[in-house]
Amino acid sequence: MALSVGLVLAGVVSSASHAAFVRYVVTAIDVEHEGAAGSTPLTVYTLSARFDGPKDAVILAFRLKSDKPDSFAGFWHKDALSAPSEDELPALSQTKGTWSPAQVLRPKQNRPFDSYLTIGGLAMTANGTIADPSWSKAPATSPDGTPDTRGWSRADLPANGITGWYAVAAPANTPGRVGTSPQDEINGKPTLENPATDVRLAQFVLSRGHAPREFTLTVAFSDGTEGKPQEYATGTFVLGAGAVKETRDAK
Repeated sequence: MALSVGLVLAGVVSSASHAAFVRYVVTAIDVEHEGAAGSTPLTVYTLSARFDGPKDAVILAFRLKSDKPDSFAGFWHKDALSAPSEDELPALSQTKGTWSPAQVLRPKQNRPFDSYLTIGGLAMTANGTIADPSWSKAPATSPDGTPDTRGWSRADLPANGITGWYAVAAPANTPGRVGTSPQDEINGKPTLENPATDVRLAQFVLSRGHAPREFTLTVAFSDGTEGKPQEYATGTFVLGAGAVKETRDAK
C-alpha cells in the first residue's frame, strides 16, 4: 500500500517572461476514517505550487475558479467547527467545518481528515494563514448581493471566482518561501512531492471515487529580489484525475 501521486495540468500565465512559477502539483492518498458510523473511505489531496528559484515565496493564493458549481461542495472536515456541539470532540463532517488551518484540534490525529487552506504551513494553531475579504462578497451566497458573514467558517467553498487566502508574515519570514513547507506524512507516506521546490497551498479531503474536479488558481509571489514587484501566475489543477491509487489507512 503506497502513496499515490497525480500531477496537474500546466497552462501557466504570468506577468513576467521569466516567471519562476513552474506548475501546480497534487499528491493523493487514500485513507479510511473509522468513526461511530463505521468506516468512511476518503482521498486526501495536497495542493502545492512548484517554483524554480531558491528564494521564491508565495504571498497570496486567489481567484479560485471552476466551471462546475458542484466542484465547490462535498469536502470533508474534522476541525473545531465540525463538532456536533461545543461540548463534543470534532467529528468527520461535510456540512460543518472551517477552511482555517488554525482550527484543527489534535492535529496529528485529525489533520489527515480535514480540508484546509494554507500558505506553506501545516494545519495547526500556530498557522497564520487567513482568508481575504473575497469570502464575504456576492455571489458567494446569493445573486442579490447579500453578504456572507461566515467567512471561511463553512464546509463548502464560495463559487464566486475570487476566493483567496494569504499568510500574515513579513516577506523575509514568509512561510510561503520554497524549502520551508514542512513535509507531512500520513501513515509514513509524504504529502509533498518535493519540499525543496513545492509550497503547500491546500489540503482537500473528498469521498473516494468522486468525479474529477478541475480548478484554476492564481498565486502572487516574489523571487526574493529587493525592490522588485511581486509577480502573478495562473495555473490549472485537478482533483481525482490521473492518479493511480492504492489504499493507505490513516490512524
